[in-house]
Amino acid sequence: MDGLKIGLKKLGLGEKHEIVSTSIGVAGKNEEIYASCEQLLLNGSDVIVGYMNPVSAEYVHPLFENSGKTLIVLDSGYHFHSFNGKLSNAYFISLQGSLCSRAIVRKALDEGQHNFAFTCSFYDAGYRSPYAYAIATEERGAIISYNHITPLQKSEFSLEALAQYLENNKEAALLTSFCGDMTEDFFREAAKFDSISSCKTYGSGFTAEESWLNKITYPGYDWSCSIPWSSKIESQENSEFVTTMENIKPNKANVFSLLGWETALFIAAMNKGSLDGIIINSPRGALFMNPNTGFAEAPVYYATVAKDEKTGTCCLEDITEVTNLNEERESLQQNIIAIRDTLSNTWLNAYACLES
Repeated sequence: MDGLKIGLKKLGLGEKHEIVSTSIGVAGKNEEIYASCEQLLLNGSDVIVGYMNPVSAEYVHPLFENSGKTLIVLDSGYHFHSFNGKLSNAYFISLQGSLCSRAIVRKALDEGQHNFAFTCSFYDAGYRSPYAYAIATEERGAIISYNHITPLQKSEFSLEALAQYLENNKEAALLTSFCGDMTEDFFREAAKFDSISSCKTYGSGFTAEESWLNKITYPGYDWSCSIPWSSKIESQENSEFVTTMENIKPNKANVFSLLGWETALFIAAMNKGSLDGIIINSPRGALFMNPNTGFAEAPVYYATVAKDEKTGTCCLEDITEVTNLNEERESLQQNIIAIRDTLSNTWLNAYACLES
């Protein structure tokens, strides 16, 4: 919300747009989201911005189609949409979590890795990043030879089985999918096992989210990641965003305020209610709203998670934009289509929180 408000103000639109808000919790109940959107539209809202998953967006979309109003969906990219083509009145601004997962697999393979162990939290296992990791690995002729999921209860957290596997399979690299305090749990415990700390490690998305890396004690080894954004991206747009948000409160420049800031940029550029084909210059680079899909296409970055010598915690270094990303984007779209009619379990919430 702060990213949206401050973004509009910076663009000189703060007085031209009235912002009203309503809570949809963790966006896990479509009926509640529908009721909230309906009430906002009845109260005269022209644009509704919601952090929700694409399945919920499809559920509420008839409200916008019938009213001629616009829905802007903010999401993590850890869900897959189930609709064909494009929702006429909905646009998606995503952190591209699954695309980041595909990108880091490509980096690992480019570095000569072909045999992987995969580890994630119980929480992360309920989203699509594990599938994105697995299918990207399979498509390139590599294998995930071992899968490891940590228990739901923190008191039962253990990496002993993973450590034993890596001890017996020293050629394997490690793919990881954790978020928030679960990332902290993982790297704290991983540092206790030589077989894990000596293993080439790759992660993506929320696993390398900067506000949490700043809290995590450096585990004693660097690891590679792919991310949607970093405060260290060198551009005028990013510098302005980070400076503006950090002047409000430390750590206010993060991936969530970024989504709000980008929403303000898109609203400012909106042409008669349509965002089709619009390009904005975001803190993470140029975002293109694909008129055929309704999804914004944004850069993804590689980085190294290293030690912050001042604090002893983790930080991002060597940030470089991923090139030739269209191939990964197209493959991800095919992955989404391939399992569209497959019965599977998933969390319903919008991955709204970085703490368990």
